[in-house]
Amino acid sequence: MSLETLSNLIKPNCTIEKDDIYVAKEIADKTVWDKLAVENPTHAVISAGNEEEAFKKSSEQINDLKHFLKPEDVLLDCGAGYGRVAKYLLPSMNLAGYIGVDSSYEMLGLFKKRYRDNQAEQKTPLLLLNADIHTIPLKDSSIDVAIVCAVFLHNHKSVVENAMLEIKRVVKPGGRVLVYSSFPRSATFMGLQGHTYQMLLNLMGKPFKNGPVRYYRSKEIMRLFEGFTEVELRPVGYSVLPKTLIFIPKPLEIVWRVGLAKPINKVLEKITPARLKPYFAVHYDVIAVK
Repeated sequence: MSLETLSNLIKPNCTIEKDDIYVAKEIADKTVWDKLAVENPTHAVISAGNEEEAFKKSSEQINDLKHFLKPEDVLLDCGAGYGRVAKYLLPSMNLAGYIGVDSSYEMLGLFKKRYRDNQAEQKTPLLLLNADIHTIPLKDSSIDVAIVCAVFLHNHKSVVENAMLEIKRVVKPGGRVLVYSSFPRSATFMGLQGHTYQMLLNLMGKPFKNGPVRYYRSKEIMRLFEGFTEVELRPVGYSVLPKTLIFIPKPLEIVWRVGLAKPINKVLEKITPARLKPYFAVHYDVIAVK
């Protein structure tokens, strides 16, 4: 599939082309994610962890993703950012097309530059869309597989609901939706902190603020996937103590995270029976079929 063929999947009269990136007409010129991209190209995609941890997490997700992809598939990456998924996927697997959607033009610019400098990635045609994930300017039933990696957790739940409706609309019948690191569990100490912070934002009149992590119950996630023929929730990670305490000064938070929470959680994970570990999962990944 050529880039021209890929561009035919865009809704008519919904975008304008700007330096080989298709920009949705309704999107604002600048977003909070553009500011983060200028400060740190990885910050808006990976909210925590160093590059080595990011590589490890990406590798695990890429290996899983490959099980659900075929060379003839068109893949939609929602919240593609600078192309963290494509960076690891495309050099080792060719696809019919890769469509990256992100609300940050700056991030997509970084994606485009790296793609053009990497011949292995260029074996797969790339289409970049500067648009919100809850208003995707693609035609109905035009995508074989859609992925979301570490994106939903930073958006208000109403945005996530609309985004899921859009993803469901653009994925073909029988197509898959894969969601990684986007649904942190409510039933954790981190979830308790997160809900408390969200309540404070609500009281301050800032309920839709971008950035804070939102936490989910399994029933909430299943409601987001109503109408799909198959939905699998996979518990991922392990934590008893919260990895961070968001209401204490930064120096003390580092002491807590590095000196206490991380080593204690490692010990507890080793001694916890396998059948009980899902009850201490950090988040849910989702594998769904439309």
